[in-house]
Parts: sequence; structure tokens; C-alpha cells
Amino acid sequence: MLQEQASDSLNDSSALLDFKSGILEDPLGALQNWNDTSTFCSWSGVQCDGLQQHVVSLNLSSFELKGLISESIGSLYSLTTLDLSHNSLFGAIPSTIGTLKNLTILYLTGNIELTGSIPDSIGGCTQLKDFQIGLTNISGAIPSTLGNCQQLETLRVFSNVALDGPIPSNLSLLQSLKVLDLSNNTLTGALPADLGRLQQLQVLDLGNNQLSGEIPSQLSQLSSLLDLSLDFNQLTGPIPEQLGLLSNLRVLNLTQNSLNGSIPEQLQLLTNIRVLNLTKNSLGGNLSSEMWRNLVHLEELHLDSNNFQGQIPTALGDLGSLKKLKLRQNAFSGEIPPSLGALGNLTDLDLSTNTLTGTIPTTFANLSALRMIYIRDTQLSGPIPWGTLSQIPHLEEIMFTGNQFNGTLPLTFANFSAVQKMEIGFNQLTGSIPDGICDSFPNIREVSFQYNHLMGPIPPSIKNCTKLEDIVFSHNNISGPLPSTLGECASLQWLEGWGNVLTGPLPPEYGSLKNLTAINFDNNKLSGPIPQEFENLLQLFHLSLATNNISGPVPAFLGSLPRLLFLNLGTNSLTGTIPPGLFNSSSVLLQIHLDSNRLEGEIPEQIGRAGSLQQLKFHNNRFNGSIPSTLGDLTNLTTLFLRKNSLSGAIPESLGLLVKLTGLDIGDNHFTNEFPSFLRNLTNLQSLWLSNNSLTGGIPEWIGELGNLEYLSLGDNNLEGPIPAQLGDITNLTYLSINNNKLTGPIPDSFSQLTELVLLNLAANSLSGELTIDFSGYNPSKNISVFLSDNNLTGPFPKSLQNASLEILDLSNNHFQGSLPDLPGWAPTPLKVFLLRSNSFTGEIPSWVWHLEYLQLIDFSANDFEGRLPAEMNNLKKLKVVSNSVEESDNRFEPTEGFDARQFTHYEYGLHLKGSFQVRTSVSASFTSLDLSQNAFAGDIPPQMYELRGLRYLNLSRNAFTGDISPAIANLDALEHLDFSHNRLAGPIPAGLPSVGVLDLSYNNLSGAMPGEMSRFFPASFAGNPELCGLPLAACSDSVPTSPVSSALPGLESSLADDLLSLDAGMAFVVGSAIGFIGVFVLIVTSPRLRFLVCFRPSIPDSSACSLDPK
Repeated sequence: MLQEQASDSLNDSSALLDFKSGILEDPLGALQNWNDTSTFCSWSGVQCDGLQQHVVSLNLSSFELKGLISESIGSLYSLTTLDLSHNSLFGAIPSTIGTLKNLTILYLTGNIELTGSIPDSIGGCTQLKDFQIGLTNISGAIPSTLGNCQQLETLRVFSNVALDGPIPSNLSLLQSLKVLDLSNNTLTGALPADLGRLQQLQVLDLGNNQLSGEIPSQLSQLSSLLDLSLDFNQLTGPIPEQLGLLSNLRVLNLTQNSLNGSIPEQLQLLTNIRVLNLTKNSLGGNLSSEMWRNLVHLEELHLDSNNFQGQIPTALGDLGSLKKLKLRQNAFSGEIPPSLGALGNLTDLDLSTNTLTGTIPTTFANLSALRMIYIRDTQLSGPIPWGTLSQIPHLEEIMFTGNQFNGTLPLTFANFSAVQKMEIGFNQLTGSIPDGICDSFPNIREVSFQYNHLMGPIPPSIKNCTKLEDIVFSHNNISGPLPSTLGECASLQWLEGWGNVLTGPLPPEYGSLKNLTAINFDNNKLSGPIPQEFENLLQLFHLSLATNNISGPVPAFLGSLPRLLFLNLGTNSLTGTIPPGLFNSSSVLLQIHLDSNRLEGEIPEQIGRAGSLQQLKFHNNRFNGSIPSTLGDLTNLTTLFLRKNSLSGAIPESLGLLVKLTGLDIGDNHFTNEFPSFLRNLTNLQSLWLSNNSLTGGIPEWIGELGNLEYLSLGDNNLEGPIPAQLGDITNLTYLSINNNKLTGPIPDSFSQLTELVLLNLAANSLSGELTIDFSGYNPSKNISVFLSDNNLTGPFPKSLQNASLEILDLSNNHFQGSLPDLPGWAPTPLKVFLLRSNSFTGEIPSWVWHLEYLQLIDFSANDFEGRLPAEMNNLKKLKVVSNSVEESDNRFEPTEGFDARQFTHYEYGLHLKGSFQVRTSVSASFTSLDLSQNAFAGDIPPQMYELRGLRYLNLSRNAFTGDISPAIANLDALEHLDFSHNRLAGPIPAGLPSVGVLDLSYNNLSGAMPGEMSRFFPASFAGNPELCGLPLAACSDSVPTSPVSSALPGLESSLADDLLSLDAGMAFVVGSAIGFIGVFVLIVTSPRLRFLVCFRPSIPDSSACSLDPK
């Protein structure tokens, strides 16, 4: 027997030494005494039985051991406790651990590099009572053999992110289990209903997994349960009403699932509940007051981010133990119940993001324990009740952002000595920031006033807020200079005041703010240079002073600030050159914005040193010379904007190394090389602007390889040859502009694949052939603008356009022919601009055109349309409403990065108005035009024409209209240009004609006396109507009632009308008599210089006569 015991002892000693041999690092020397100089029972962490023969406990927790767990651990047959937690053990758990039949405690938690799975042999540890393994990298599933360990009382397998699979159903065999914690793993599948058999279970935590399905009602059988946590899973369905039977439950946490329905009323039976957390589900309905009356021990109620509605129950005010009440992001309405003021133990209150109305109850003054009050994004209104809030002695945080609070900030606050954080932005507060604010808030650390209507200066007394860390007062009307005293707030870290009317210089005293990390004063009126003292801001990572009047040079020291990541000095008055010192190898700058200044000279070659740069924006300056090849060293660059400078020469091939580029804009310069071949390497490009240069050659076929492009602008160059069909392979394209080049050949059919386009501009080239793009597949949710004017396109109007959601269509100045297709029922309602000028279209205008209710600019002039104008033209609803708005709300190509719309997108279309040709880059609501001139329309002008009250430009000239001009024309009171010339209209000119600025009724058959208001126009406006009389023509009493122009200047029918335009109202022109008027008029006509002075502009074909008194 003695010999057998000696052999067993030798086995234990050998097993321990074998374990030691697997340990590679022992920084604390925990195993230093594990050697033959002493008995193993005296070794560190080892405990033996009473006879000192066998190891019963091995506790090596938190010894920072690094190494493998030896398989010899399974030879310690008498072991009851094994604690290897919180070390750096790696590798797999040895399967021999299952031989430890006497093991009761096994702790392996906190070995983050432990891998493999929990061995199935664990089921051999039949005496195991406490098994804990967490914060490891073990994987696989929880072994079902754990069901054999029926002595288990605590099973914690938690925070092992690679552990997945279902929860074994045979865990229900562990009838002694009190704690089951399987949280923070990646477990999947449904909750086993059999877990309801664990009658001794007190804690069930399955949170933060990927469990799905409904909560099994069988969990209500866990009569001993104190804590049920199923949070952060994917559970669905309602909350089982049977959970109300868990009478001992203290914590119910169902946060962030997809539960629906209402809160079961049976939960009012949970009279011992302390924490009820139902945050982030899809629960809804009203909360009844009855449910809450019995929950007298409730300390935390979290109902955030659900769909609860109705009023907040007044009965919540009876929960005297409540410490945290969070009802954020629901649909609660009505007023805040005053009963909440009775919650004397409440520390945290969050009622944000509801539709609450009214004010904050005065009873809140009784919330003596309150530390944080969050009421953001509601409809509360009226003044902020500072008097009520001042009576809450321990209040630390006031969060009232995004309400409708109004009124002024009081000149003197009560004492808020405990308040450290106050956010009252996004309200309607007025007045100024009180001078004594720091006296009332002596411990304030963070304060936000942004998006209000505050005005006046920042008070110099702000220096008394000695603990101030963050101050935000953006988007107000705060004016005056920045107080230099703010430089005394030594703890200041964040300073943000963009969008105000601050003036004066940047105080050099701010350079002493050693903790400052961010400055943002964009969109103010600050002036002067950037102070040299700012070189001391060594913690600064964000400096933004865009859109001010900052002057002087760009300081070189900005490149040496060790933490500066973001620099935006765009849209200022900076001058001089860029200092090479702005770029150095130690810089961590990610973004530099120097756009829209007056910087000049060459871009320094040292720019290549700033290898961390991701965005570089130098556009809208006066840089010259070439792009330095060292730009190619900025291999992290994603955005490069050099637009609108005077850069020239060839675009360097080194830019082809910038493979991370997503945005490249070098338009509006003087580059002269052919289409850059290096662009082929930049496959991540999403936007490419090469427009307004002098690039030559053709567009390469490989451009189709740039499959991520969404914006491509090549307009206003000298590109020639055909459009490559491969462009159609870039199916992500949203904007495509190749206008104003020398491109030839047809438009490729492959453009039918560009279904995401919202702008297609191929205008002003020499493209030919028929338009065969199939627009039927284009995205109907995106309104597209198509510009194909000034080409040589032929063929009929493409029928597939009926399936496109058009907004602008310009086919002007081509050779299209045939009639517009009759498309019954087609009315692409987004269409606002429809231009077909100078083609060869024939036939009548089909019905669908007159049903385009948003159409406001129509130019069908210089075609061969015929027939009568129909009565249904009064369906042009946009033209029936007068708008004086000049807001370019329909311009989706808004200015970006300092570009106007034309520069940025090459979005433009031409309009031939009476007396001028206009190029427009947007559609303002007030700009309306109908031009049907130079066609073959006949018959009377329909009375429905005079219902289009929103018209400002109307041209029906050079047709064959007959009948009279209806007195209803007086309804067109917004009209500015009117041209009915060269028709066959008869009868008198009606009285009450709108006071247009340009009028041409010449060469009709009008007769009778002129209405008095016509006297302000030149006679040319009425030439060719021999039966008219009265000013400005000959008096009706004359024996020969002919037009002064036609009788005095025969043969000038066309040239006279085409040379005279509208005259400003300030021109004084005295007519003494008919003969005197004719003499002066002939003098104007025969003297080009005098005619220019009178009319203020050169002659333009098809222009109207000058007006003596235009609007």
C-alpha cells in the first residue's frame, strides 16, 4: 500500500512538472519553486490533501502565465479545483480534462488566446459544480455532454465570440443549476423550451447572441428565477403573458430584439421586479396606469426605442423606488404628467424623441435626487423653466436640444453649481448670452447653444467658466469680435461657432489653450491673418475657418502641428504662395482645403512629403505652372480637386499611382495633352472632371473599365472622333457630360445600359445619325435631363422616351423630322423644360404635350408644326400659376465646393427669347416661356391661351394665326415678352394689354385706334398694320392712317423690327408731333451709334422694338 501511495505521489509531481514545461513565459516567477528541492505540495498554487499525497487544488489565476495547458493535467486524479483563469494560455483545452472525476470547480476565463472547442470529454467530470470559461477564442458548439454534469450549480460560458451553434436541449438535465450564463457568444437557433425544467435556476443570461424565434412560455415555470436576460438577440413575437408568474423576478432584460405587440398586463404581478428593460424592440400600444401601481420596488424602467403611444401614465409617479426612467424614442404625446415630480429617488430621466407638448411641470422642482434630465427632440415649447430647474440640488446634466423652447436666456440665473453639462441647441431661443452665465454655472464643462436665434457678443466674462471644456454656439446670429478672454479657459478642448456673424481677428490669446483639439468658425466674417501663436496648439486635430475673410499667407507652422488631421481654410482671402513647410513627412494631415482663395504661384514639389493626405482641395485659386509629379507620392489620396486655376502643360503620368482616388477634378485649367492614359489605373474613381481644358484626341475605349464612375465630365475640350460604345459599360453613371467638343458619329446604342443617369449632356458636338437609345429601361424613380442640342442628329422623335422620367429634354438645333408620336395616356409629369427648336418636325402637336402639368419652358420654334392650337392647352398647370420665386429649387446640380452649377456639372440649356439668347443652368419657379414661332399654325388663338397666367415669355410670331386678339389677354398680368408679329391677326388692339417690357405686334391686319398705354412703345412694334392709328403712330385724325414706319421707310419691314429692343424706364422721350416723331425715329434708325445708345444693346436677329417705358 505504501509503495502504491508513493507511486501516486510521483505521478502528481511528474504531472505538475510536465505542466510547467508547457509554460513559455512566467514573468512573475510563480512556478519558480516548482523543482526537486521541495515537495510539490509546497509549490505555488498547489494544495494537497491531508496526507500530503495528492493534489486537490491547483490555483494559478492571474499569474500572467503564457503557454499550453499540458495533457498531463488529466493525471491529477484527485483534483477538485482547477483555476487557470486570467492568464495568457493558448492552444486547445486538453481532452484529458474529462478524466478528472473529482473535479468540482473549473475556471478557464480570461485566456484570450485559448482556441479549439470545449472537449466532449467534459461530460466525464460528473462531480463538476462550477464551470466558467469566458473571454477566450474557443469555437465550435457547446457540447451536449455537459448534460452529464448533473451536479452543476453554476455554468458560465460567456464572451467567446467564436462560440456558435444551438443551446443543447439536454442542459435541462442539470436540475441543480442555479446560474446559467451563456451571454456574449454567437449562439443561434431557438430557446429550448426544456430550460423551463430547471426549477433551481436563479439567473438565466443568454444576452448578446443570435438566438431567434419566440420566447417559450415554459420559462414561466422557473419559479426561483431572479434574473432573466435575453437582450441583444433576434427574438420575435410577443412577450409571453405567462412571464407574469415569475413572482421572484428582479431583472427582466429583453433589450434589442424584434418583439412586438403590447406589454402584457400580467407583468403587473411581478411585484419584486427591480429592473424592467424592453429597449429597442417593436412593442407598441398605450401604457395603462393600472399596470404600474403594484410594481412598487421598480428601480429602473427602460422602454426606449419602441412604438408606445398615448400619454405617459400618471401612475408612474407612484413608483417611489424608481431611479431611472427612460422613455426615449417612442410616440408618446400630450403633456408630461406633473405626477413624475413625486419620484424623489429618480436620478436619470429621459423623455427624448417623443411628440410631447406643453412645458416642463413645476413639480420637477421636487426631484431632489435627479442628476440627468434628457428631454430632446420633442414639441415642448415656452420658456425653459430655469426657476424650477434651479431647485434640483444635484442636477448635473441638462439636455434640452431640439425642442421648441423660446424666450431669452435670463440675465441672471439661479445657482446651478452642480451642472456640468448643458445642451439647449436647436430651439428658438432669442436674446444674448448673459454676462453672468459663468457665475451661475461655475462648474460647467460642456455647453451647447447651436441652432437658435441668439445674438449679441460672446461675453468677455466667459473666462470665469474655468472648467469649460466644450462650447458650441454655431448657427446663431452672434456678432462682434471673439473675446480674447476665452483664452483664459485653460481646460477648453472644443470651440465651435460656425454660422454666425462674428467679426474681427482671431485672438492670438487662443494660442495658449494647450488642451484645445478643435476650432470651427466657418461661415462668419472673421478677418485678419491666422495668429502665429496658434503654433502652440499642439493638441489641435481640427481647424476649420472656411468662408470668412481671413487674409494673409497660409502659415507654414500648420504643417508642423503634430496632431492636426483636418485643415479647412477654403473661401477666404488668403494670398501668396503655398509654403513648402505645410508639407512634411511627420505630418498626420488627412485633409487640406485651401479652395476659393487668392493663392498663386506653383504648387510646391514638397507636397509629396505629406503621405498621410486623403483629401486635397486647391480649386478656385490662381495657381499656375504644371502639376508637380510628386503628387503621385500621395498614395493615400482619395480626393484631388484642382479645378479653376491656371494650371497648364501636360497632366503628369505620376497621378496614375493614386489608385485610391475616388474623386479627381482638374477641370477649368489649360491642360493640353491627349486624354490621359494613366486614368486607366484609377479603377476606384467615382467622379472624374476634365472639362474646360484643351484636351485633344479621342475618348479611349478602355474608359469602360472605370466601372465605379458615377460622374464623368469631359465637356468643353477639343476631343474628337466617335463616342466609344464601351462608355455604356459604366452602368453606375449618374452624370455624363461630353458637351462642346468635336465628337462625330452616332450616339452608341450601349447608352441604353446607363439606366441610372440623371443627366446626359452631349450638346454642341457634330454627332449624327438617329437617336436609338432605348430609354425604357431607365430608372423611373430618377428624373433625367437630356441635352442633345446643336448636333446633326436625324430621324424621328424616339418613342422610348415615353418610358423615361424626363425633367429636361433639349433636342434643339438638329435635323430631327417627322411628327411627334401620338402616345395616348403618356404624360411624363416631371418634364419641366421641353426644347425642340430648329428641327424639321411636322404635323400637329399631340395631345400629351398639353397635359404635361409641370411644363414651364416650351420652345418648339423654327419647325414645320401645323394645325390649330387646342383648347386643352389649359392643362399646362404650371403655366396657370404666377410665381415670383427666383429660388432655383429645381436645380439638382447645386453648387458644390465653390463651383457654380454650370462649372460643376455642365448642366445648361439655351432659350431664344425675344431680343436675346439666354443660357441657363437651373430652372427657377418664376421662369416660364412658350415659344411656337416660325411654324405653320393657323386659326384663332384659343381663349384657353389666356388662362396661362404664369407666362412671362410668349412668342407666336411667324405663323398664320387669324382672328382678333381677345381682351382676355389682360389676364396674362405676369407677361414680360409678347410677340404676335407676322401673322394674320385682325381687329383692334384690346385695351388693358399687360405692361410688357418687349412687345411686337407688327405685320398683321390690326386696325383701329391704339389704346393709350401703347404710346410708350416705338412704332416698330406695330409696323405693317396700316389700319392702326394713334400714338405712337400717326394720329387717327390724319387722312392717311398708315404706319409711320411703312410710309416713311418702305422696305425696312424686317431690319427695323429686328434692330430695336426694349428701353429702360428712365429714358425721357418727348413726342412733339407726328412729323417730329418720324424725324427723330429716322435719325435713330440711320445712326447705328445713336440706335445703340437708345436701345442699350446691339441688334439681335428676331428682336422686338424698343419700349419707351418697359417694366
